[in-house]
Amino acid sequence: MKYTYFSLCLILLIGFTSCSKDDNNNSETVTKANIIGSVNLFDEGVTQIDNSNMIVSIEGTGFSATTDGSGDFKLTDVPFGTYTLVFEKAGYGTYKKFDIEHKNTGSSTVINNPSLGLMSTTAITNLTINSNSSFPVILTSITNPEASTVNPKYIRYFLSTDASVSDENYENAIETLQANNTPNNFNLSQAAIDALGYASGTRVYAKCYGESFWGNNYADPNLARDVFPNLNPTSAPAVSFVVP
Repeated sequence: MKYTYFSLCLILLIGFTSCSKDDNNNSETVTKANIIGSVNLFDEGVTQIDNSNMIVSIEGTGFSATTDGSGDFKLTDVPFGTYTLVFEKAGYGTYKKFDIEHKNTGSSTVINNPSLGLMSTTAITNLTINSNSSFPVILTSITNPEASTVNPKYIRYFLSTDASVSDENYENAIETLQANNTPNNFNLSQAAIDALGYASGTRVYAKCYGESFWGNNYADPNLARDVFPNLNPTSAPAVSFVVP
């Protein structure tokens, strides 16, 4: 009888230990998963081109992947965390996506498909201004190559009360403009000037750059400003006007 009792206890103990091991195996903590997505690549206009061979990496780590012909990429077994993704390819201005939250959702973290363009080959060879102390304020740019309806070019203006205005030192960045002729006039109405926050009597400086339709621009929290990677650095000197 004693032997039977001892055997029963032993059997129960072995069974309990076995169940405990199984439970532990089933409750292993998941610490990583894939980050997937795709890109849409364009020339400096609106024509989509080869989506392959863009390198997508996680800043500050060794994780990287290369897009295939469909633009798809997969970063494999990335530990959960918050990351900055970097998109790079020869001829393209570097694009970044900040604060990507990669967490355990039971599936891969999916990145929305960014549309990215080639860096601009459009230079600004001359920039003039004509305000005549009244509205509209007219900014006139000349591009090289010349802009036309058949061969439109893209440009972007930066405005500031600082004479050293540039794409890195600005108060206002105007949305990308399509230039369909050379020279090209950009009219700033009183309503537009008011919306930009410039009061009458303020001297405002303007700088113009060649841009791509898809500018690859992004907000950089470390710089506290937007970055414009596709601008052509060849530009005419800044001009200024006094707000009427």
